[in-house]
Amino acid sequence: MIIDVHIHLWGKDIPSKEWWDTFVKVSASISGRPEEKVRERMPGWWDLSGDLIVKDMDEGGVDKAVILTVDPGIFAGMGEVVSLERIHQISAEAVQRHPDRLIAFAGIDPRRPGAAKFLERAVKEWKMRGLKLHPAFGFYPNDNCCYLLYSKAQELGIPVIVHTGPEVIPQYSKYASPVYLDEVANDFPDLTIIMAHAGGCYWQEAAAIASNKPNIFLDLAWWQPKILRNSVDEFYKPLRSILNTVGPSRTLFASDWPALRLVRKLSYKNWINAFKEPPVQVKAAGIEFTDEEINGILGQNAVRILKI
Repeated sequence: MIIDVHIHLWGKDIPSKEWWDTFVKVSASISGRPEEKVRERMPGWWDLSGDLIVKDMDEGGVDKAVILTVDPGIFAGMGEVVSLERIHQISAEAVQRHPDRLIAFAGIDPRRPGAAKFLERAVKEWKMRGLKLHPAFGFYPNDNCCYLLYSKAQELGIPVIVHTGPEVIPQYSKYASPVYLDEVANDFPDLTIIMAHAGGCYWQEAAAIASNKPNIFLDLAWWQPKILRNSVDEFYKPLRSILNTVGPSRTLFASDWPALRLVRKLSYKNWINAFKEPPVQVKAAGIEFTDEEINGILGQNAVRILKI
C-alpha cells in the first residue's frame, strides 16, 4: 500500500488570494517564466472535490492520501475569504466522495479562541484523523498557545503534523525550525509528531532531533524536485543519511500535492519510482536501500500512524 501523507485541496480562495499572489511571484522567480504564464496554469492545480487528486493517484498507483487543512485566516496579510469551518467541511466532503482513498486532518491556528474545542469538533463531527499546524504564520510550535492543542490531540489519540522549513512571503521561516519540536516531543512523549518536509533545507537538524525522539516522524513532501537535479547529492545522499540517523520506520512518503503538478516533469509515477528504482549512479555512488526501508517509506510506516 502506497500512502501520501501530505496533500492539499486548493481553490481560488483557498488558502487565500494573498497566498496565491505570493506563490506566483516566487514560482516565476525560480522558474524564470513570466508571472502571467504561472498564473495561467493555476486553475489546473485547483481541486476542492478530491476528484483530481484521486485521478492522479489512480494514474500513479497511490492507494491513500492525507488532506492537510491549513488555517491562514488570522495571519496578517493572508485574509479569510472562506471561513475555517467551511474549509473543514470541504475536506470532509472530499473524504465522503472518496472514503476509501482520502483521509483528512484538521488545521487551526492555535491563537484562535477555542482552538482546542474546534479540534475536538473537527474530529468528532467531520471525522478528521489528525491535526496540521503551520507555525510560519507567526508562532513557534513550542509556544504555550500550542500546548492546549497538543494535549487535546494526545487525548483524542491523533497525530500532529507541523510544517518545518523555510516559507514564502509573508510567512516567517524563523518559526519553522525543527529544533522547536524537540521540547514538544519531550513534553508529549505519547503524541505522534510529523515534521512536514523533513525540515526542508534544515533536514539535518530535523534528523538530529528525530534521532533521539522516537515519537517524531519525517515526511518528504516537496522533496521531489531534487530527483530532477543532481539526484545523488541532493536526494539520495540526504535520504540515506536520514534513514541512517532516524532508522527505517519513521520516514514517510509525501508529495505536497498539487505541488506535483507545478513541475511538468514530475508525477506520482516518477516520484514513486525514485524510491523503487533508483538510477544506476546511486548504487555506483555506494548508496543502497533495503526493501524494508522503501516499503516503510512508501506506506507501511504511515499505516501504523494512521491506524489503517
